Amino acid sequence: MRYTPLQHQVASTALRLSGTDFESLRAHLRKHVLPIKITPPDPRRSFEWQSDFAPGPGISILRARYNSSLTYGSDSDVENLNLTFLCTGATVSTIGHRLIEQMPSRAMVHAQPTLARQTMHATDGEVAGVMLRFDADLVSRLLTDMYDGARLTSLDLAPVIDLSTTFGQTLRSMARALDSGLRDAALQRRSPLAMALLAESALRLILTEVPHRLSEPSVTRNGDPAPGQIRRAMSYMRANLHLPITVSDIADAAGISSRSLQLGFRRYYEMSPTQFLRRIRLEAAHAELFSARNTLPVSEVALKWGFTNLGRFAAQYQAEFGHLPSDALKRVGPRR
Repeated sequence: MRYTPLQHQVASTALRLSGTDFESLRAHLRKHVLPIKITPPDPRRSFEWQSDFAPGPGISILRARYNSSLTYGSDSDVENLNLTFLCTGATVSTIGHRLIEQMPSRAMVHAQPTLARQTMHATDGEVAGVMLRFDADLVSRLLTDMYDGARLTSLDLAPVIDLSTTFGQTLRSMARALDSGLRDAALQRRSPLAMALLAESALRLILTEVPHRLSEPSVTRNGDPAPGQIRRAMSYMRANLHLPITVSDIADAAGISSRSLQLGFRRYYEMSPTQFLRRIRLEAAHAELFSARNTLPVSEVALKWGFTNLGRFAAQYQAEFGHLPSDALKRVGPRR
């Protein structure tokens, strides 16, 4: 990748900058990305950097490349949650009481204030990575829903995620979808709700799958599935609302049998997994139909959220919300 003198342009919703001096990088990161304490690179060597920052609803994504090693740490107590992937190079980080090494085969997750120090080591003249920052407001809302309002910094998240696992591969796929969506201005205008739901689903998956102080055991004493496994199934369903997933798919994602999945939903939520999936799909369609930014007809909204039979969708929608989906469009009024 060829670096050019400091320049600024907006493509889609992303802010793209590059430069050859350290102070411009520091100013950019502190203004647009996150408060950090950053150590200047070796002044005897040339320094080049490139940054691509894309903000979105509840989440922002930073792509960065440097031709030199850098050291920095958090300078904020705002409880954002950061998820990072490396493309090239390696990092050595102090997160809370842990010393963590990261390479491209691993992702790293942490509460922003717990990053005491991170050194990025260039390999063959380059270190590059992607950071997803889940905003503190979204993190707090999900923690209230999932763990009775626990503070993110109190969870003591296990920071390393093996990207060869099913969880790691799913998380990387969701990160790629978020990255693509945040850089597509047309998509964000047409369906900001879809991006917000995807960000929430990714964060729920992290808080469910990454071990932490409030994680629950995999099964209860009587052999029934634990609430954490059912939440894992729910997170999988939220992340795949628009796909034709089956009960077996959901059970595999939760790490339990289909029978245990059925029993767990009946025990904790008094409904079947398919009833829950239908409900959250209907809620997603309902929210989009009532969005003033929606430009899609009812048929396309139904297909988008996994309903292939329009008549059945209308009947289920009316039973859930008391009116037909076409009435939602009339209540919102004409779109621009």
